[in-house]
Amino acid sequence: MRDFITCLEFLTRIRFSSRTDWHDDDFSRSVPYFPLVGLVMGVFMGAVNYGLVYFHTPNLMRAVMLILAELVIIGALMYDGYMDTSDGVFSARDRERCLEIMKDSHVGSNAVIALVCLVLLKVAAYTSIAPMQLTYALVGLFVCTRTYMVTYIVNYPYPRKTGIGHMFKAYAKPWYTYVALVICIGLLLALGLKYFYCALVTFILTQFIARFLVKQLGGLTGDTYGFLTECGFVIYLMAAVYLL
Repeated sequence: MRDFITCLEFLTRIRFSSRTDWHDDDFSRSVPYFPLVGLVMGVFMGAVNYGLVYFHTPNLMRAVMLILAELVIIGALMYDGYMDTSDGVFSARDRERCLEIMKDSHVGSNAVIALVCLVLLKVAAYTSIAPMQLTYALVGLFVCTRTYMVTYIVNYPYPRKTGIGHMFKAYAKPWYTYVALVICIGLLLALGLKYFYCALVTFILTQFIARFLVKQLGGLTGDTYGFLTECGFVIYLMAAVYLL
């Protein structure tokens, strides 16, 4: 239970403890719980969408409220990684300079443009998917994108000796991937085959992106985990627009 709480507190704004003595093995042991934390996120976001539909909220307003709900309960950690990675990877610099740019706390133009595109794509997809189908799609979306973080952590090299990503990578076991994927597949099939297909498309495309990032950076960092998660978020939604 402690490891699940560690995972929940890191990936969301939900807090059950006031611990400050975090260790690398605490984070590493929490990795298999990513799909279950994704389920918590998805149920929350699905409930928000259902409530907005129930009260006949206009589509555009509902989409914006979903973005706000995500920021309030889940936070902007993935957005931060997405923006830092966009600044570094799209800077057209060498590997070491890209990694330096990603560590820089300043926000560059690449990050701003990438964030605007990301939010616009989310809003467009939210308004294009049938409202009640979106409720279930959100559950599948958060389950699969958080599960795929396990594959990034366990199966790809880490190019730095320190950092948030290193805390998850340090003691992570290969079998974490299999446990997470089995849980993910079970939850997705419970939702329905179409949601599983959306997740499958997302998995294939995000693995291609992950390999591209490894080629560019020499491995995946904590920032790239956020970048891949947000890319997967949009890919899943776009797949849902056409498959649901």
